Amino acid sequence: MTLDRTGHTVPVKIIEFSAEDHDLIEQAFAVITAAHHADTPENPAPVERFFKTLFTHALPGRENHWYACVEDGALLGHTRTTFFTDENRELAIVRFGAVHPDHRGRGIGSALLDHVERACAEHGRTTVLTGAPVYWEGGPERHEDFARLLEDRGYKKALTTVNRRSPVDPLGAEREAEEYAKALAAAGDAYEVRQWIGPVPDDLLDTMCRMETTIINEIPLGEIEMEIEHVTPEKLRASEAVYAAEGRVIAHSVALDAAGEIVAWTEVGVDEGDYRDAHQAITIVDPAHRGHRLGLLLKLANLRQIRERFPHVEYIWTDNADVNAPMIAINELLNYTTVDANAEYQRKLEAV
Repeated sequence: MTLDRTGHTVPVKIIEFSAEDHDLIEQAFAVITAAHHADTPENPAPVERFFKTLFTHALPGRENHWYACVEDGALLGHTRTTFFTDENRELAIVRFGAVHPDHRGRGIGSALLDHVERACAEHGRTTVLTGAPVYWEGGPERHEDFARLLEDRGYKKALTTVNRRSPVDPLGAEREAEEYAKALAAAGDAYEVRQWIGPVPDDLLDTMCRMETTIINEIPLGEIEMEIEHVTPEKLRASEAVYAAEGRVIAHSVALDAAGEIVAWTEVGVDEGDYRDAHQAITIVDPAHRGHRLGLLLKLANLRQIRERFPHVEYIWTDNADVNAPMIAINELLNYTTVDANAEYQRKLEAV
């Protein structure tokens, strides 16, 4: 039961749904599209193929559970809950799909969270991590009702990431050439830049697994409690298979040391179709190799690669922890402008 705007109770059900429930999946995508237009229209629009692939494919070491609030066959809101199956078995990540704008104020978000938290506890998860869009200085207005709901339920803000956008050619040819030359000079002769599109080459598979395994130790996580996830060649190839199913193509640029080990790496995800927004993912430099401007060097190299291979891309989107000063400085040099932010919230549960 939920309450409508007049205070009357309305019968709704919370159900789990899956890849076989095609009508509910269609309705779920319509809900997140409507919520996007209402809440975050400046941000990249949801991609239907990416969304639907989440029901048929899971990244290795994860399983997804989908919950919907339905009324007379109509899906009013939904959420995706991810359980880790290897490391981090006490952790659940909840991505709140949205409540349709026409049905807000009825307690649907609270009902979904009640159900999801019980499901997490029943699966032995004692920590729930979720997020909510929030306003950031200089950006457009953001309604923070969901953030307030989380705080009212005992969730604590653990990390804030700032969402930024840059044109794919942020500096112009002359300025970019100057910055690339300076970064290359700072790197010196100790490193080789290597680039590719798509799966990791076989000869770099082991060293890439090492880099992926270090991510949790090297990126700012605030108060988020998360263990290192050990990435194996099998897991990496399984992740690539998910990206292929989504139609997501990854553009990589790496720096190799004299031993042929990857010591710095950046990647951007691009839609294989005509989606104009690309998404900057990880940029990481091995601590022993910092101070040589490798992060900037690789990001500039990757922009060149994207412009050459994907001329339809207009913008690169990224998010960074608000305390990640070195990466923010690089992004400001590349003319990234702030749009909004996402607050990551964490709550402890008692296992059933």
